[in-house]
Amino acid sequence: MTRLQIGGNDSVAEVLAKTTLARQWLDSPAIDAGQSAHTLRVSAHIPEASPAVQDVFVPSFRRLLHMTQGQVGTQSVWGGALHPERQGIEALRSGLTDLCPVYSAWDPKLFPAAQALSLPFLFDSAEAATHVSEQLYRRHFSADFEGQGVLMGRMVATSEYNLFSRTPMASLSDLAGQRVACSDGLESRIFAALGAVPVGCSTPEAKRRFVEGDVAAVSISDSAALTVGLFHTARYRTQANLVRVNLEYGLSTAFWQRLPAEHRALFNAWLRALAQAGAQLFYGLSGAQAREEFAQAGIEFIELDPAEEKRWRHKVAAVEIALRDELTQAGRDAQALLSDLYQAAEAVRGLNSDELMSMALNQPFTDLLPCFDS
Repeated sequence: MTRLQIGGNDSVAEVLAKTTLARQWLDSPAIDAGQSAHTLRVSAHIPEASPAVQDVFVPSFRRLLHMTQGQVGTQSVWGGALHPERQGIEALRSGLTDLCPVYSAWDPKLFPAAQALSLPFLFDSAEAATHVSEQLYRRHFSADFEGQGVLMGRMVATSEYNLFSRTPMASLSDLAGQRVACSDGLESRIFAALGAVPVGCSTPEAKRRFVEGDVAAVSISDSAALTVGLFHTARYRTQANLVRVNLEYGLSTAFWQRLPAEHRALFNAWLRALAQAGAQLFYGLSGAQAREEFAQAGIEFIELDPAEEKRWRHKVAAVEIALRDELTQAGRDAQALLSDLYQAAEAVRGLNSDELMSMALNQPFTDLLPCFDS
């Protein structure tokens, strides 16, 4: 059966065929904008050479200039040179930057509801998960983010995470007692349920721990594993399709307030398209390119056999129940959240990647940011 959306084993050619609109949107020629009236300062811990920067962010900045007729330009700082990776909220509130990572997976206590976006087997692709997370942001996630004094720039879901290891991880017995570097949120609970010892850390921390031998495996997307060079140390890649995480970028309230009303709708439309294009081209296309490099490097690809996959699914089923109970006890409408997530995920299952990009371009969500005329 042909997949409508980008799959975790798609070839580069298959992903290219599915991402026509996203690539067209990013294909903006450079323009001489002179001195832009407004400058969006962007910062992140990801390396400047990463495909996320060079193939998504940089061309998207040219698109923003075109959309605003040169009125909104950008300045960017990469590689964590401006502020520590986990201090994005402080950097936004202090005026140090305007758009930067505030990942919900880094702090489940600050962002409890957003942990539901990482539930196992919920979404078919990064682009579907991105669409749903932005669709449901205002109803279920906005209070946690805006309660920290920041606005939502964009929500981008990753492709499915895979396990990169030095020894084979093909069964629960292989995983038992092994230290696994993963995110601090729901993913840590998933690996604990599987019998591993989760070590919550960011991607740069995970790379360091793996190289030093402190962890036996790293749970990470293919594109990120390539970006940080993890595949130089790993010998195996286990595809379990257990989890994907949401990597949100917060927006400074001060920037939004400075932006004239006539630019706000365009800026919001740019953010929504950036979210979808990022999901498709970094996690999709770069992921496929990464798998080619993994194969050339001699990494062995492992897929769980059906009986083993069934055992893994059984083990992680309790994670959703525990999350629902905790959110309910905290006064959240967990039942509505989970119901909305599953219904929205099912509603986009029949859409292809270009259709999801078309929706981002032609029907962008308008409720992630405050009213455009406020």
